[in-house]
Amino acid sequence: MPSKYQPQLSCWREDLYKGVYTTRHYLSNNKKLRYANDDYCEFSRRTIGWEWVPRWVTIICLIMLILLSFFAVYIASYIIIFETEGKPIFIPLGLLFLYLIYFFLQFVFYLFYAPEDCPIRFNRKTGKVYIYDHFLLYFGSLETFTRSPFRVKEITMKEFDWADIQGVMTSVSAPISGGGMVRSYRIECVVCEPNTTNIIDHFTFCMDSSLSYDEWMWVNSFMAFSDKNLDTEQMPDEYEWSVKINWSEELDKKSKASSLEEYQKIDAEYKKLGNK
Repeated sequence: MPSKYQPQLSCWREDLYKGVYTTRHYLSNNKKLRYANDDYCEFSRRTIGWEWVPRWVTIICLIMLILLSFFAVYIASYIIIFETEGKPIFIPLGLLFLYLIYFFLQFVFYLFYAPEDCPIRFNRKTGKVYIYDHFLLYFGSLETFTRSPFRVKEITMKEFDWADIQGVMTSVSAPISGGGMVRSYRIECVVCEPNTTNIIDHFTFCMDSSLSYDEWMWVNSFMAFSDKNLDTEQMPDEYEWSVKINWSEELDKKSKASSLEEYQKIDAEYKKLGNK
Protein backbone atom coordinates (compact mmCIF):
# COMPACT_ATOMS: atom_id res chain seq x y z
CA MET A 1 0.00 0.00 0.00
CA PRO A 2 1.61 3.30 -1.05
CA SER A 3 2.01 6.40 1.08
CA LYS A 4 -0.97 8.72 1.27
CA TYR A 5 1.44 11.64 0.95
CA GLN A 6 2.19 12.32 -2.70
CA PRO A 7 4.50 12.42 -4.54
CA GLN A 8 5.77 9.49 -2.52
CA LEU A 9 9.29 9.77 -1.11
CA SER A 10 12.00 7.46 -2.40
CA CYS A 11 12.59 4.33 -0.29
CA TRP A 12 9.29 4.87 1.55
CA ARG A 13 8.49 2.30 4.24
CA GLU A 14 5.46 3.57 6.19
CA ASP A 15 3.45 6.65 7.15
CA LEU A 16 3.74 7.54 10.82
CA TYR A 17 0.98 8.37 13.27
CA LYS A 18 0.94 11.99 14.37
CA GLY A 19 -0.21 12.52 17.95
CA VAL A 20 0.51 11.40 21.51
CA TYR A 21 1.71 7.79 21.48
CA THR A 22 1.67 7.15 25.21
CA THR A 23 1.23 9.01 28.48
CA ARG A 24 2.64 6.26 30.70
CA HIS A 25 5.76 4.82 29.14
CA TYR A 26 9.11 6.59 29.19
CA LEU A 27 9.95 8.27 25.87
CA SER A 28 13.64 8.59 25.05
CA ASN A 29 15.16 11.36 22.95
CA ASN A 30 18.14 9.14 21.98
CA LYS A 31 20.50 11.81 23.34
CA LYS A 32 19.54 14.13 20.49
CA LEU A 33 17.94 16.85 22.62
CA ARG A 34 20.05 20.02 22.55
CA TYR A 35 17.71 22.20 24.61
CA ALA A 36 14.14 22.30 25.90
CA ASN A 37 11.97 24.61 27.97
CA ASP A 38 8.23 25.20 28.24
CA ASP A 39 8.18 27.10 24.92
CA TYR A 40 10.41 25.24 22.48
CA CYS A 41 12.88 22.41 22.07
CA GLU A 42 15.87 21.96 19.80
CA PHE A 43 16.98 18.60 18.43
CA SER A 44 20.34 17.68 16.98
CA ARG A 45 20.48 16.10 13.54
CA ARG A 46 24.19 15.31 13.70
CA THR A 47 25.01 11.71 12.86
CA ILE A 48 28.81 11.69 13.26
CA GLY A 49 30.83 14.26 15.18
CA TRP A 50 34.34 15.14 13.99
CA GLU A 51 37.01 15.57 16.64
CA TRP A 52 39.89 17.96 15.99
CA VAL A 53 42.53 15.33 15.05
CA PRO A 54 40.36 13.13 12.75
CA ARG A 55 39.08 16.23 10.97
CA TRP A 56 42.57 17.53 10.17
CA VAL A 57 43.88 14.06 9.23
CA THR A 58 40.96 13.71 6.80
CA ILE A 59 41.58 17.17 5.33
CA ILE A 60 45.28 16.42 4.75
CA CYS A 61 44.48 13.05 3.14
CA LEU A 62 41.89 14.63 0.85
CA ILE A 63 44.29 17.37 -0.22
CA MET A 64 46.90 14.70 -1.06
CA LEU A 65 44.28 12.83 -3.11
CA ILE A 66 43.46 16.03 -4.99
CA LEU A 67 47.15 16.57 -5.81
CA LEU A 68 47.47 12.96 -6.96
CA SER A 69 44.37 13.37 -9.13
CA PHE A 70 45.86 16.48 -10.72
CA PHE A 71 49.03 14.52 -11.45
CA ALA A 72 46.98 11.66 -12.93
CA VAL A 73 45.11 14.12 -15.18
CA TYR A 74 48.45 15.55 -16.32
CA ILE A 75 49.81 12.06 -17.17
CA ALA A 76 46.58 11.12 -18.96
CA SER A 77 46.73 14.36 -20.98
CA TYR A 78 50.36 13.68 -21.90
CA ILE A 79 49.48 10.18 -23.10
CA ILE A 80 46.55 11.48 -25.14
CA ILE A 81 48.55 14.22 -26.85
CA PHE A 82 51.97 12.65 -27.34
CA GLU A 83 51.65 8.86 -27.08
CA THR A 84 48.33 7.94 -28.70
CA GLU A 85 47.93 10.81 -31.16
CA GLY A 86 44.76 11.94 -29.44
CA LYS A 87 42.84 8.68 -29.41
CA PRO A 88 39.50 9.34 -27.63
CA ILE A 89 39.72 6.18 -25.53
CA PHE A 90 41.52 8.12 -22.78
CA ILE A 91 39.10 11.07 -22.68
CA PRO A 92 36.60 9.33 -20.31
CA LEU A 93 39.52 8.55 -17.99
CA GLY A 94 40.46 12.23 -17.89
CA LEU A 95 36.87 13.24 -17.18
CA LEU A 96 36.74 10.69 -14.38
CA PHE A 97 39.83 12.17 -12.75
CA LEU A 98 38.39 15.68 -13.07
CA TYR A 99 35.22 14.55 -11.33
CA LEU A 100 37.25 12.91 -8.57
CA ILE A 101 39.06 16.21 -8.03
CA TYR A 102 35.69 17.98 -7.82
CA PHE A 103 34.38 15.31 -5.43
CA PHE A 104 37.37 15.52 -3.08
CA LEU A 105 37.29 19.32 -3.21
CA GLN A 106 33.69 19.31 -1.98
CA PHE A 107 34.71 17.25 1.02
CA VAL A 108 37.65 19.53 1.82
CA PHE A 109 35.42 22.62 1.81
CA TYR A 110 32.79 20.71 3.76
CA LEU A 111 35.28 19.85 6.50
CA PHE A 112 36.52 23.44 6.66
CA TYR A 113 33.23 25.32 6.53
CA ALA A 114 30.30 23.06 7.41
CA PRO A 115 28.71 23.52 10.84
CA GLU A 116 28.97 20.65 13.28
CA ASP A 117 25.21 20.25 13.39
CA CYS A 118 22.03 21.12 11.50
CA PRO A 119 19.49 21.42 14.32
CA ILE A 120 15.72 21.65 14.21
CA ARG A 121 13.51 23.63 16.59
CA PHE A 122 9.91 22.92 17.57
CA ASN A 123 7.93 25.73 19.23
CA ARG A 124 4.74 24.40 20.77
CA LYS A 125 3.43 27.82 21.84
CA THR A 126 3.36 29.12 18.25
CA GLY A 127 3.02 25.80 16.40
CA LYS A 128 6.08 26.52 14.27
CA VAL A 129 9.04 24.37 13.19
CA TYR A 130 12.45 25.76 12.19
CA ILE A 131 15.04 23.99 10.07
CA TYR A 132 18.74 24.80 9.96
CA ASP A 133 20.20 23.13 6.87
CA HIS A 134 23.56 22.86 5.19
CA PHE A 135 23.24 21.86 1.55
CA LEU A 136 25.69 18.94 1.77
CA LEU A 137 23.14 17.35 4.06
CA TYR A 138 21.66 16.21 0.72
CA PHE A 139 24.98 14.93 -0.62
CA GLY A 140 24.32 12.37 -3.35
CA SER A 141 21.52 14.25 -5.10
CA LEU A 142 21.67 15.99 -8.47
CA GLU A 143 23.05 19.06 -6.67
CA THR A 144 26.27 17.09 -6.16
CA PHE A 145 26.97 17.68 -9.85
CA THR A 146 25.33 21.05 -10.45
CA ARG A 147 26.39 23.18 -7.49
CA SER A 148 29.80 24.73 -7.07
CA PRO A 149 31.87 23.39 -4.16
CA PHE A 150 32.70 27.02 -3.37
CA ARG A 151 29.08 27.47 -2.22
CA VAL A 152 29.75 25.13 0.67
CA LYS A 153 29.20 27.93 3.21
CA GLU A 154 25.57 28.25 2.18
CA ILE A 155 23.15 27.77 5.07
CA THR A 156 19.40 27.46 4.56
CA MET A 157 16.88 28.24 7.30
CA LYS A 158 13.18 27.51 6.86
CA GLU A 159 10.01 27.97 8.89
CA PHE A 160 7.03 25.61 8.70
CA ASP A 161 3.71 25.12 10.46
CA TRP A 162 3.61 22.01 12.64
CA ALA A 163 0.03 21.42 11.46
CA ASP A 164 1.33 20.92 7.88
CA ILE A 165 4.07 18.45 8.86
CA GLN A 166 3.62 14.67 8.77
CA GLY A 167 6.11 11.88 9.45
CA VAL A 168 7.15 9.01 7.20
CA MET A 169 9.73 6.27 7.63
CA THR A 170 12.16 5.47 4.83
CA SER A 171 14.79 2.72 4.73
CA VAL A 172 17.72 1.77 2.56
CA SER A 173 19.46 -1.62 2.33
CA ALA A 174 22.99 -2.25 1.10
CA PRO A 175 25.06 -5.45 0.80
CA ILE A 176 28.22 -5.85 2.89
CA SER A 177 31.45 -7.55 1.82
CA GLY A 178 31.13 -10.30 4.41
CA GLY A 179 27.69 -11.26 3.17
CA GLY A 180 24.24 -10.18 4.21
CA MET A 181 22.66 -6.75 4.18
CA VAL A 182 22.85 -3.65 6.33
CA ARG A 183 19.78 -1.45 6.61
CA SER A 184 19.48 2.17 7.69
CA TYR A 185 16.29 4.00 8.66
CA ARG A 186 15.30 7.65 8.41
CA ILE A 187 12.33 9.56 9.73
CA GLU A 188 11.47 12.15 7.12
CA CYS A 189 9.12 15.04 7.78
CA VAL A 190 6.98 15.88 4.78
CA VAL A 191 5.45 19.34 4.51
CA CYS A 192 2.03 19.29 2.87
CA GLU A 193 -0.20 22.00 1.49
CA PRO A 194 -2.67 22.97 4.26
CA ASN A 195 -5.46 20.42 4.69
CA THR A 196 -4.12 18.20 1.89
CA THR A 197 -1.72 15.28 1.42
CA ASN A 198 0.22 17.02 -1.38
CA ILE A 199 3.91 17.29 -0.47
CA ILE A 200 5.54 20.67 -1.14
CA ASP A 201 8.77 20.11 0.82
CA HIS A 202 10.46 17.57 3.06
CA PHE A 203 13.45 17.25 5.37
CA THR A 204 15.23 14.58 7.37
CA PHE A 205 14.44 14.58 11.07
CA CYS A 206 16.64 11.70 12.27
CA MET A 207 18.31 8.50 11.13
CA ASP A 208 19.40 5.29 12.79
CA SER A 209 20.79 1.85 12.01
CA SER A 210 17.81 0.22 13.72
CA LEU A 211 14.08 0.76 13.46
CA SER A 212 13.28 3.44 16.04
CA TYR A 213 10.46 5.94 16.46
CA ASP A 214 11.83 7.51 19.65
CA GLU A 215 12.50 11.08 18.50
CA TRP A 216 9.25 11.27 16.55
CA MET A 217 7.19 10.05 19.53
CA TRP A 218 9.04 12.47 21.83
CA VAL A 219 8.37 15.51 19.64
CA ASN A 220 4.71 14.59 19.12
CA SER A 221 4.16 14.45 22.86
CA PHE A 222 6.09 17.68 23.43
CA MET A 223 4.07 19.58 20.80
CA ALA A 224 0.85 18.29 22.42
CA PHE A 225 2.00 19.54 25.88
CA SER A 226 2.12 15.93 27.10
CA ASP A 227 5.59 15.93 28.61
CA LYS A 228 5.35 14.16 31.95
CA ASN A 229 6.98 11.00 30.60
CA LEU A 230 9.59 12.68 28.37
CA ASP A 231 13.32 12.17 28.73
CA THR A 232 14.64 15.74 29.16
CA GLU A 233 18.33 14.83 29.48
CA GLN A 234 20.27 16.98 27.05
CA MET A 235 22.99 15.65 24.80
CA PRO A 236 26.52 15.96 26.24
CA ASP A 237 28.75 18.83 25.22
CA GLU A 238 31.17 17.71 22.54
CA TYR A 239 34.00 19.21 20.57
CA GLU A 240 32.80 21.99 18.26
CA TRP A 241 34.48 23.08 15.07
CA SER A 242 35.16 26.77 14.53
CA VAL A 243 32.03 27.08 12.38
CA LYS A 244 29.24 27.68 14.88
CA ILE A 245 25.51 27.30 14.43
CA ASN A 246 24.28 30.81 13.67
CA TRP A 247 20.52 31.23 13.43
CA SER A 248 19.35 34.45 11.79
CA GLU A 249 18.23 37.06 14.31
CA GLU A 250 14.64 36.99 13.05
CA LEU A 251 14.19 33.20 13.17
CA ASP A 252 16.05 32.94 16.46
CA LYS A 253 13.58 35.34 18.07
CA LYS A 254 10.56 33.75 16.40
CA SER A 255 11.58 30.24 17.39
CA LYS A 256 11.83 31.29 21.05
CA ALA A 257 8.55 33.22 21.20
CA SER A 258 6.40 32.42 24.23
CA SER A 259 3.06 33.00 22.51
CA LEU A 260 1.50 33.43 19.11
CA GLU A 261 0.94 37.11 19.92
CA GLU A 262 4.65 37.59 20.60
CA TYR A 263 5.46 35.76 17.38
CA GLN A 264 3.13 38.02 15.37
CA LYS A 265 4.70 41.10 16.94
CA ILE A 266 8.21 39.93 15.97
CA ASP A 267 7.00 39.07 12.46
CA ALA A 268 5.44 42.52 12.04
CA GLU A 269 8.64 44.24 13.23
CA TYR A 270 10.81 42.42 10.67
CA LYS A 271 8.30 42.92 7.87
CA LYS A 272 8.39 46.64 8.64
CA LEU A 273 12.18 46.63 8.55
CA GLY A 274 12.09 44.76 5.26
CA ASN A 275 9.87 47.42 3.69
CA LYS A 276 12.25 50.25 4.51
